[in-house]
This record gives sequence, C-alpha cells and structure tokens, in this order.
Amino acid sequence: MRIFAILFVLNTVWAKTVQISVDRNRLDEGELVTLSVEVSGSENFAKININPIKKDFEIVSGPSQQTNIQWINGSMTSTKTLSWSLSPIRGGSLTIPSLSGTVDGKSFRGKPIKIQVKKASDSDDNSVFIIGEIDKSKAYLGEQITLTYKLFKNKNISIEPFQMPEFPGFWVEDIYTPQRVQYRNVTIKGVKYQVATLGQKALFPLPSEKHSIPSITVKVQVESKRKKRRRDPFFDPFFDSFFTETKTKIIRSKEQKVEILPYPEPKPFDFSGAVGSFAIIAKTDRDTSKVNEGFTFTISLRGTGNLGLFSLPEIIFPDEIEAFPPTDKYEKDSFRDDITGSHIWEYILMPRTIGNITLPRIQMSYFNPKTGNWERTKTDPIIIPILPGETGISQGSGLTKREVELIGEDIRFIHTGPIHLSTSGAHKRNTVFLIYLCSILVFASPTFISKFTGYRLSTAEGRQIRGALRTGLQELKKQTDKPFEKASKAFYIYLKNKLILSSHNLDSGSVHTYLKEKIPSELMDKTISLLKICDAGKYAPGGIDREATILADMAELMKQIEKEMI
Repeated sequence: MRIFAILFVLNTVWAKTVQISVDRNRLDEGELVTLSVEVSGSENFAKININPIKKDFEIVSGPSQQTNIQWINGSMTSTKTLSWSLSPIRGGSLTIPSLSGTVDGKSFRGKPIKIQVKKASDSDDNSVFIIGEIDKSKAYLGEQITLTYKLFKNKNISIEPFQMPEFPGFWVEDIYTPQRVQYRNVTIKGVKYQVATLGQKALFPLPSEKHSIPSITVKVQVESKRKKRRRDPFFDPFFDSFFTETKTKIIRSKEQKVEILPYPEPKPFDFSGAVGSFAIIAKTDRDTSKVNEGFTFTISLRGTGNLGLFSLPEIIFPDEIEAFPPTDKYEKDSFRDDITGSHIWEYILMPRTIGNITLPRIQMSYFNPKTGNWERTKTDPIIIPILPGETGISQGSGLTKREVELIGEDIRFIHTGPIHLSTSGAHKRNTVFLIYLCSILVFASPTFISKFTGYRLSTAEGRQIRGALRTGLQELKKQTDKPFEKASKAFYIYLKNKLILSSHNLDSGSVHTYLKEKIPSELMDKTISLLKICDAGKYAPGGIDREATILADMAELMKQIEKEMI
C-alpha cells in the first residue's frame, strides 16, 4: 500500500497538486523503498532537492520519469512522476525529512515520512551477505593491511555491476580483481554457502585523523519461490516449483576501524618512511672511467613493504663528480599477496678530475613490523679510478653542461651566384594535367593496393610497424644542436613504433628487455653501448669526439635491427 506524505494544492484555479509518497514504510535492512514525487495538472516535472535524505538513505537509482495521461468525461488529466529507489544505510526508525521544491515557479514543501527498518540481525533471511576480511586491525603507518571482500549466498542470485569504495586515509594497491565472480562451497555453523571473492586490496595507512575500512555496497537480484497457492482444480501442485520471483536487495559489509600504532622511539636519523623488509645494492657500469666521460651509478632497492611511498636519503657526491638528476623505475611483482618489488635509481656521473673517486655509502633505516624493531640496509663505498681523458678533450675548456653551446650553426651566408627566375604561366598547363592525373590515381589505387598488400594496410598498427624505421630516420634528419639527445630520442621513437609499446619511458634497461629475444647478442651489446654513449654525451664535453658521427651511427644501428626483425 502506498503511503502519502503530502497532498498539496498549489493553486486552486490551476488545480495543480503534488504528492510525495513511498511504496511502503516497513521493510528489512537491505530492501529498497521507492520515493515518488507526483505532479498533477502541470506539463512539467517537479524540481526538488532530495539531498536531505542522504543522511539515512543511499540513492540506488533515479530519478526515473513517468508521464500518465487520462481522458475523463472529455477532459484530459496529466500526471508527471519522478521516482527514486532508496536503500536504508542502517536499521531502526529512519525518517525521510521534509522535502521542498517548485513546480512552474510555485513552491511546495512536504512532511516527514517515518520508515521502520528491521535490522539484519533481527531478520531470519541470511541467504546472501558480504563481509570485509582484514588480516589485522592494528597497524603501523605504512604497514600493509590486506583487505578481501567476500560474498556468501545459499540462493540463486545475480549481481549487478558495482564499484569498490574509496579508501580515505590509505594508499591503495590492487592485489586481485576477478574478471568474473567464481564461487566455491563452504559451511558456516552447519549451513552450506557458496562464497566468491569480489576483490582484494593492499591498504597502507597514511597520516590521517581517521582510519576506517569502508563498507562495500552491492545490488543483487535474489531468486525465491512464490508463496504456495491454495488448492486449485486447474493447477497441479507439481508446477509450483516452476513459479519463482526475484527480489532486489542491497547488501553491505560492515565498516571496520583500524588502530594505528606508534613507532618506537627514538626514530633513526635516516628513516624516510620505509616500512617492511628491504635490501639495497649499488653498482656502476664500469670499473674505471676518464675525465669528462660519463658512467652510470645504479641503486637498487628490493623488498616487501610500502615501496613507492618513500625515497632514499639525500646522496652527497664528492665535489670531483658532477651528478645529473636520476631516472627511477618501480616494478611490482605480480601474484603476491604482500606487495613486493624493486625501485631502481640510475645516476649519470661525470668525473671532472684525475684520481681515485669514492662514491659514498648508501644507507637507509626502515621499520620492520614483523619484529617491531628498526633495521638498516646499506652498501659499501665504491672506489672508481679516474684516468686522463682523450688528447685534446681533457685539455678543453672544462665547461659545465650549462655552459656548453654549439655555435656557427645559425649563420646563413649571402648567396653570390646567379639567380634563375621563371614565370608561373609557363607551368599552368602542366600543373592542371598533373592534378587530373593525381585524382585518377587516388580513386584507382585502393583496388590495386589491397590486391597486393591485403587487409593489413588498413590497420593502424600495421602502418605504424612498417613505418617505424622511416619515422626514426626522419627524426635523425631534423636540425639540432644536441646530436646525442636527438640520437637516443630517434631510437626510442623507432622502437616504440616497431614494437607497438604504450610506454614513453624507455631506457637502456627496458630496451634490453624488449629486444633480448629478437636480435643477436652482439647487436644487443652494440645497441646498449651506443645508448650509453648518448646518455654520457648529453652532458659531457668529452663526448665531442663522437658528436660528428653519432647520428650516422644510430641510423646504421636502426637499419641493422630492422633487418633482424623483418
């Protein structure tokens, strides 16, 4: 039975009325109630603010619109109805507050509607429910909490699309998201259920005033048998089992609070937020180097914990070395419940003087929540002998990367030879003929091209792969005063197009990963070596001996790789 909250006459002359009603005022927790706003005598729907109801109800759907026209005794009556499906967010006595709005510029206000919701604990229907499982209710800042949402059922149901909730106060990493819901059999307190995992997340608490695991809301259609009918001579009781009905139900997991534990005091001076278990390794790509010849210094941090949420302590390099901003890469291991992976930083270091240079020890303190203690990982110092540079190079001006400029490329000399001019009229006839010829070729060429090249020509990926070398070589031909940077950029453009890569962040390490199964090892070594020369040459005055040939060398390298990958 529909319960009317208001029968409001806006204007007795216009005979316009507004009715605000619900389809029932008693329901179980998880069931839906329909709120309707019906306008009679107007061609417009009501404009109404329903935000006040969000305190006790969640809007599942709506507003839906419905128009009903009736003819009574030769006169037409029109009603316009807006409807919302609401789900109570808790059990007990709830209220739809007084709602206000307008119709055709006239204001109206309804009266509050009382809704009695039977709590889930008081209901006998436990046929379908959701729980949120967490592996711990007490955690340190940065410590992983594994959350798993599970759905239990012992009736036939269908699940409508749903979204994971927001997790304020947490950094979230996805562990498992099923492509489709799969069930397995379990028994709870003697009752058989089927259970499915809706999703699994790794939550890392961040500094915040509140840390709570939110509830997840899922809308399901529950199938149940219709109530048994009385004996009827025209219906056999055998057919009762074939008559079922579906009922919409909103199910939610319970919100859970997480207690944040304080770190033990005192905190180490080199603690930067790392929580878990980690090991750090440092290495260089060579044992010796030369003045103004760059080399790579790599720091690898591997472990289990809140990787990506902290950085290394600041590294102070010796004055004899110029250090350029590092590139960093984060890789997460798949198929692990505990977030495990590695974070890699690569520095290009440029020695400026002769002698032994000591790269500093890298150390970092972290908190291990399993032991409850502070722990430290560190590397040993690395000594690199620096030899004199090439003749004529190390004796150069010693300019830094900000002071080195290529000059003389922007001078255009005055042309002193004879100038040949021609009139445009002499070419008009040939131009018209050429336009007609091109038009014929444009219309006729698709038939012949498709015959010999097949359908692949029509795909964007096919064109991109075949044109990769051409695109890379065109990039090399562009005017530049930074040949080393241009050479590496052209190669990465070529590789991205050739392999249809989505990432723009390529380096020598990723190039090795992508090409190791596609080209011989000798060509791979040559590729990595040339890319490292490009990296060093971007900043080093000492790289000027390859400046004149680096573009040609890179073009030849791309052609060799193209032959191997055909």
